Amino acid sequence: MSQTLVNAVTTKKEDYSDLLAIADYRGTPFSSMVNKSKAPTNPRFDWTVDSYSAPTTDGVVDGRDVTDYDDQFANRAKLFNYVQKVWRNPKVSGMTQDITDMPGATNPIQAAVAKALIEIKRDVEATCLSSNDGQVDDGAVPYKTAGLGTIISTAGGTVVTIPSAYRPASAQIITTATASLDEDTDLQGILTAIFDAVGGMGMNYTLLCGSVLRRRVTAMTRTNVSASANSATRVRAFNQSAVSATVESSTTTFRGDFGEINVVASSWIGLSGSTVDTDRGYVLDMDKLHLRYNERPTVNPLPDLGGGPRRNVTCTFGLQFDNPKGLGKFQP
Repeated sequence: MSQTLVNAVTTKKEDYSDLLAIADYRGTPFSSMVNKSKAPTNPRFDWTVDSYSAPTTDGVVDGRDVTDYDDQFANRAKLFNYVQKVWRNPKVSGMTQDITDMPGATNPIQAAVAKALIEIKRDVEATCLSSNDGQVDDGAVPYKTAGLGTIISTAGGTVVTIPSAYRPASAQIITTATASLDEDTDLQGILTAIFDAVGGMGMNYTLLCGSVLRRRVTAMTRTNVSASANSATRVRAFNQSAVSATVESSTTTFRGDFGEINVVASSWIGLSGSTVDTDRGYVLDMDKLHLRYNERPTVNPLPDLGGGPRRNVTCTFGLQFDNPKGLGKFQP
């Protein structure tokens, strides 16, 4: 008996859902949390930093006249950074825009622009969290803003230089291998080092960290490993409700002797090429950091020269760090 089987039908229409699945949920916590300050009016923007003179325990002889004076501005220094411009330039052909039925893109150029705006925000995030040094536009290379990896350093940058008096101390840069990090030595230690450098009891810090360091923070605050290889590991006990039958194993806030650290995972920290440094972490006082937009993410329509609609999605920004001396870093 003659019949038509489905596997023999060569003119079957493809069945595409209008739902577009995005398999990438990586956010931009730094650029969302950081202060947004006034726009820079020059490719290089500067600000002033100052510190108090060291205390003295000397006295003054009775009856002595004033014969010498203090320069109250002797400790002032100038810090600076450069702006950086990033852009994405989506284009679709005329036929793609007018007669193509794309899933999840009723208007292809609008869908392309929406995606480009997310990518621009990620560009800004990754740049701020990178180890880029500053760079000056000479007609061949563009301006670049120095990232936190260079700013939080005992050496400072080569182009964006930081006076030695305002760089973090070596104890504020933890270079221990991530797997060997210890709560008392490293978490408490970096808070102690920042306190010794700039003071401030009960300060709130954000630890922006890669996935490997994020896991280690939870592990080191839940176990206490004996220093002796022949001794048993001492495991801490934590009480929690068992009513919901849910096991909780995540440290989001660490409260130490000299401050509190809120732990936030980052997908873009230490990006170099296409590689993220998942062992890296920045201990940040967010009040001391500013993202200065000369041009916030903006969509500029470009003329259609016959090939189809085009857009320029652009952003110009710079990272200001009020005083690097009050910041810290984990970088094995």
